[in-house]
Amino acid sequence: MGYVHHLFSCRCSRKRAFQIAKSFLPILEWLPNYRVKEWLISDVISGVSTGLVATLQGLAYALLVAVPVGYGLYSAFFPILTYFFLGTSRHISVGPFPVVSLMVGSVVLSMAPDENFLIDGSNATGTNDAQRVLIASTLTFLVGILQVIFGVLQIGFIVRYLADPLVGGFTTAAAFQVLVSQLKIVLNVSTKNYNGVLSIIYVSMPF
Repeated sequence: MGYVHHLFSCRCSRKRAFQIAKSFLPILEWLPNYRVKEWLISDVISGVSTGLVATLQGLAYALLVAVPVGYGLYSAFFPILTYFFLGTSRHISVGPFPVVSLMVGSVVLSMAPDENFLIDGSNATGTNDAQRVLIASTLTFLVGILQVIFGVLQIGFIVRYLADPLVGGFTTAAAFQVLVSQLKIVLNVSTKNYNGVLSIIYVSMPF
């Protein structure tokens, strides 16, 4: 709340307005100080390497969300483009994340299960994909609004109270869930999409 109070109580001047703009757009602060001759070649090499990895991850994580793989490319490109203007770290790689993909996929499959599209017709698959993309996009937009609100209110301090065993257990379980969910693709085994508490067991049964 201190940041919000400072934002509305600051004096109106060109210098103060530029400082506020830099707080929202960090690119205005670091770009004028960028050393092109010293950093450009290294940044291009690291950018290409990171971009290739992010592209492959986006294709794989799109399958976790149960949407066409082409949307994985969108999710790998646009977050990096946005972070270029709004980000503050020079080393972080922004893009799809397996745990978030699993959570979004759980919502997508619960609201648009396969049973709703088991009908005769040539456009059943297209309708299925369109509805799931709409659900995933709506959920992403709503979560983005909440994150902006949490960022303005500076609620990130809650993460400090999460115990290390809790974070470690959640990370291990998420890694196992991602591994099992990809077995049907690696082994080329056709299975249904399951959602719920015992979904990981149902997915593992055909193997």
